[in-house]
Amino acid sequence: MMDVQVREVRFDAGKPKICVPIVGKTFDEIIEQANEAKKVAEVIEWRADFYEDIFDDDCLNSTLLALRDEIRDIPLIFNLRTMEAGGQLEISLNQYRHIYEFAVSSRAIDLADVEVSIIDQLSTTFIKWMQALDVRVMLSYYNFKETPEDAVVLFRLNLMEHWGADIAKIVVYPENEADVLRQMDIIMKAQTFVTLPVVSVSLGRLGKFSQISGSLDGSCMTYGCLEGKPYEDAQIEAEKLVMMINELK
Repeated sequence: MMDVQVREVRFDAGKPKICVPIVGKTFDEIIEQANEAKKVAEVIEWRADFYEDIFDDDCLNSTLLALRDEIRDIPLIFNLRTMEAGGQLEISLNQYRHIYEFAVSSRAIDLADVEVSIIDQLSTTFIKWMQALDVRVMLSYYNFKETPEDAVVLFRLNLMEHWGADIAKIVVYPENEADVLRQMDIIMKAQTFVTLPVVSVSLGRLGKFSQISGSLDGSCMTYGCLEGKPYEDAQIEAEKLVMMINELK
């Protein structure tokens, strides 16, 4: 597996990096959460689909610059999740593209988390354009109904690598404990099929184990929430997650 370096953080198959999502609706909430997140996060994700002024370019620019100033040198992932991918927004393809182009051009973000289904519509030139501006691209596949068969997940990972992603993310829903263990096994197998780093997330109560198991299966990043702000990808509070992962070192 290849390493991907973003600022001072190396995404690899060692100890998974702790990513803390920011899910504020207003400018003040976003900056307040960023101030809390930077105390524990190795990576920060801005879930911009929660932002109430996401369609206002001036507000978006001000928030991006303030967020970068607040978190300093911590890598920042920009993630605009559509409702299809479990997000907050009903959004057209043109709006989605415009917001990502705006965020990338701001030079405030380090990584762009983009849904595979979107790239299928926009083409891989969009990936290359972002990378040309020194933004790493994380392609994400979401399945909120099940944990697909091994071949389906491995095909998606191969597709992401073929399209030129820097990091691949697989988010699935386990129906039982066996699904969680099978997903871990798939991610371990993937290291012989693809060279890019992989982020693996199993959702729901059963999926909590996957948040601390990256050191075992090779998932390069895990998500921890701020106190009192759990959501589907990050159910364990970041401070507790750090302690759990350190215990497994």
